[in-house]
Amino acid sequence: MDQIFTDTSTSGLIMSSVGVFFILLGIGTIIVAGIGLFRLPDLYLRASAVGTSAGLGVASIVVGVLLIDFSTANLIKAVLAIVAQLLTSAVGSMAIARSGYLNGSRPASVTHTDELYLTKRDDAA
Repeated sequence: MDQIFTDTSTSGLIMSSVGVFFILLGIGTIIVAGIGLFRLPDLYLRASAVGTSAGLGVASIVVGVLLIDFSTANLIKAVLAIVAQLLTSAVGSMAIARSGYLNGSRPASVTHTDELYLTKRDDAA
């Protein structure tokens, strides 16, 4: 833990403290997503929760690490990592939900409408 607080100036301690806060926020977000895997009723809600939470959780952790060890090179790496994480988690969760829908996974009973079903065309026609 001594390695985190190498800059003992006031601004360095503030940046490190904010960085640790973002890291803890990211960890908490990922834990909530993990709990959602067990508690949410169907594939679609799980995919949405995990895709969003994993993207934001990892992005928060990267921002926290960037604040602790800030440099121009780390800023470029962090921006690329955050953009890649947000894009891949969103696309991945949508792909999982789409494959579940195409394979007939039914939504939970709490889902009142299925707007995608209304636009579905009959393949036999």
